[in-house]
Amino acid sequence: MLRSIFVALALVLTLAPATLQAQQPNAQTRNAARDAYGRGQTAFREGRFEEAEAAFTEAFTHIPNPVVLLGVAESRERLGNVPGAIQTLEQYLVLRPDAPDAAEIQARLTALRATPGTLAVQSTPEGAAISVDGNPTGAVTPVEMPLPAGEHEIALELEGHEVATTSANVPPGGRAEASANLTALPEPEPEPVVEPTPPATDPIEEEDASETAAADDGPGVAVWVTSGVAAAALVGGTVLGFMALSREAEFDDDPTEARADDGERFALFADVLFGVAGAAAITAIVLFLTNEADEDDDASATALTVSPSMGRRGGGVSAQLRF
Repeated sequence: MLRSIFVALALVLTLAPATLQAQQPNAQTRNAARDAYGRGQTAFREGRFEEAEAAFTEAFTHIPNPVVLLGVAESRERLGNVPGAIQTLEQYLVLRPDAPDAAEIQARLTALRATPGTLAVQSTPEGAAISVDGNPTGAVTPVEMPLPAGEHEIALELEGHEVATTSANVPPGGRAEASANLTALPEPEPEPVVEPTPPATDPIEEEDASETAAADDGPGVAVWVTSGVAAAALVGGTVLGFMALSREAEFDDDPTEARADDGERFALFADVLFGVAGAAAITAIVLFLTNEADEDDDASATALTVSPSMGRRGGGVSAQLRF
């Protein structure tokens, strides 16, 4: 394609188109334009694109033929100056609206405009995470990253700092920069220290008070035990008494030694149980009466001693209460 451009330009310069004739350049100007254009062709073929761009630009300065701009654009594109190449091709279409290669030039412009560019991102302090158009990139500042050409929203986020946002217009194949100063967040206020509230009363004292209240509630275990013993002994004595009376009645009807012994034995046991019942009942009464006394009075011990006694002529029980 470049060769065809050069041929077309040579024909234009040689045949002196109507545009150039209208300007009526003199022979010196035409010779200078031809010379510059020739130098541009030679430099381009040899890969010296900077010299080629300068020579083509010089030729266009002498005679502003739009065809020369194609050489300028091609040289800039080879140098990586995509924005410059786009600008030159757009200028070519403006100066030559009836260009026969307009469709081809438009296709080249579309491809060049889609060329990714480079965005250099910096922040103070460094190390901020970068998001582009709401998408995390995984990169941190400072960094240079390729981006599609066009306008982009940049967000920088660093722990302990406010999120900073900025924008950048990345040129096709070009380079743009974005930077931001991150504002540190205020230090969080320390949480207040809550001192533990001491209990209103000593837990040990409360426990002792509870036990004391429980001990003072009712007559106490000893009273119930002695009362139970008295009741049981009374019942047992009554039963044995009836049995003794029954043996005595049987002895009256049919006197035998066995019935006499049984009657005496039942009577003896009944007497013993009645004695135990009486002693237990007395103890229960004493314990009930002394249960509400002061602690000083409780220091003296209360004791009941029950002693059964038996002899040849009978038996009994003796009780001793000490308090």
